[in-house]
Amino acid sequence: MKYILFFLGLILNINVFSQKRFITIDNSKIWINTIGIENRKEGQPVIVFESGLGTPMDNWDRVLEGVSELAPMITYDRPGIGESEPDDEMPTIKKVSDRLVLLLKHLELKPPYILVGHSLGGLYVRGFAVYYPEMLAGLVIIDPADFTENHENKRAYYEVLNWENSKIDRLIQTFIDNRKIRRAQAPKPIQREGQVLEELREEEFKEITQSTLPNIPIHIITGGRFDMPEKFRSQDYDEEALFRSKINHRILRWTDVIQSVDKGMFLYSGDAGHFVHYDDPELLISSIRIILKDYELLKH
Repeated sequence: MKYILFFLGLILNINVFSQKRFITIDNSKIWINTIGIENRKEGQPVIVFESGLGTPMDNWDRVLEGVSELAPMITYDRPGIGESEPDDEMPTIKKVSDRLVLLLKHLELKPPYILVGHSLGGLYVRGFAVYYPEMLAGLVIIDPADFTENHENKRAYYEVLNWENSKIDRLIQTFIDNRKIRRAQAPKPIQREGQVLEELREEEFKEITQSTLPNIPIHIITGGRFDMPEKFRSQDYDEEALFRSKINHRILRWTDVIQSVDKGMFLYSGDAGHFVHYDDPELLISSIRIILKDYELLKH
């Protein structure tokens, strides 16, 4: 009998922990997972996860249990990504932000929200702060598509190669061309996300940089592990040296971002690659715990 009760208890725990389902937003079925929202306390922040380019929500699985002990939370797939139905909209910062607001309203989840974004998702959550700053209790931005980058400071990465500017510019153009080739081979929704990112890069992320951040807790997290396999590395230059140079320059600019608010933090994991939350889940869980505490301090 005790084994039956244990098995039933295990089923109940699984059902409470994972509440994956489809909801319809803007005539598209969106795949979501909510945890703990039915037990949300009055005014308690909801943690919302925004994935990277073309990445399904399952990439957050290693942090879900730890985060669910801190606050109610939601993960979801953008249209055409993972299990969600595609739509015909370009996933601009404004469109993604507007759809997320609709999704949260559909679930009857009022602000405040702590948005956690990885890579392109880091760009999207920073963009959410442009259009809906009053809804936010905090931001956690993980190894983001670098919204602090412009054409001039991008060239500085390559100083480590000791090349002439003309040669650097040719290499930069090669990267742009290669991304375009890869994008053309991807499914349409991923093509669109890549196109939006490329256009923002070309415009030096002015949609974001022309607005200031709200004074909320903001963390930027990055990893320092160089993951490129030897067989894929360039024979013309030192890939790891360039990688380190990019990290060094970006950390300086990202430090300026977090110093623009009263409760900003920069967190670095030398053992983690681009998917910091997968390689070092405790770091993200700790970051969210700190954000929640600092939000309460700022409120009072």
